[in-house]
Amino acid sequence: MAIALAACGDAPTEPGDDAPPVRTVLLHFAASGENRLWDTDGTSAGELSAETRGLVPLGAHAGERVIALLHGDAIVLTTLDRPWVLDTIVRPAPQSHSLVAFSPLGDLVGLVTYGPVRGILVFDRVNRLLDTLSYGATPPVLPPVFSPDGTRLVLIGLNELSVLATIVSRVEGVPRTVALTVSRFLNRPVFGWPRWVGTGVRMAFLRRVADGPDTLVIGDVFPDDPGIPMVEAYRTLLAPSGDSTIGLEFDLPSTYALTADGRAVILGAVPEGGVSAHAVYYAAEGFGPVRRVVDSAGQYPVYPLFVRE
Repeated sequence: MAIALAACGDAPTEPGDDAPPVRTVLLHFAASGENRLWDTDGTSAGELSAETRGLVPLGAHAGERVIALLHGDAIVLTTLDRPWVLDTIVRPAPQSHSLVAFSPLGDLVGLVTYGPVRGILVFDRVNRLLDTLSYGATPPVLPPVFSPDGTRLVLIGLNELSVLATIVSRVEGVPRTVALTVSRFLNRPVFGWPRWVGTGVRMAFLRRVADGPDTLVIGDVFPDDPGIPMVEAYRTLLAPSGDSTIGLEFDLPSTYALTADGRAVILGAVPEGGVSAHAVYYAAEGFGPVRRVVDSAGQYPVYPLFVRE
């Protein structure tokens, strides 16, 4: 799923008293196949490991320091502490599947399969069990979101008019779909990893304007009480340092990821005007416009994920 995004990029900014905490993200350099660690102040932290070259990151849990990757016909896990050790959890990988989500405790791994079998795969890391659940008639467009206790999953879908949420109990296994109170035309969902924060699901939306830079809105929706309108948590003008002369658009591999508390976001996007092929940007609640973390430098960095918060 590709959704247009407008924004601007600037040079990395030195951290100061008014800067958000420096966090570490994982970037996949599509040109070389390397998976590299990069701090949000723009500093390279080196390669994850030679053993992960060519593997594509699908999700991560910063607290557990664990990463899910696509490795040929398998989905594997590795850790920041021992990135050369690859643990296969799904083989063969589905022909068509979503990104990977972790439960808040990191003990469960979930992904949506679109074919040939449709459903939700949930891997229990403690007991090493793989379960398959139904997501019903509405195909999800984002990876699943685990509830805080891991007993339920929420999947975000779309129809012509609405943003939909399908709630699936891991015990009962019966999906229930509700329409959320958010306009998909005024607030266009962005492709990436939503998170359960507080009593709702926090996700990213694009809010377009007729003149000037667009806005990235981080907002909460409420599958358990879908009548509550989307609550804006924070927004960031997609024009760093007030420069609205360069825009960003999402390409097919462009995504966003939130920190566990939902107060910071990392995203990949394509600057307009041929500035670079793809770059990665960072924003945090209360800290102004997006900041460029790493330009493409011919490497095409994609799928940024927080691995140290």
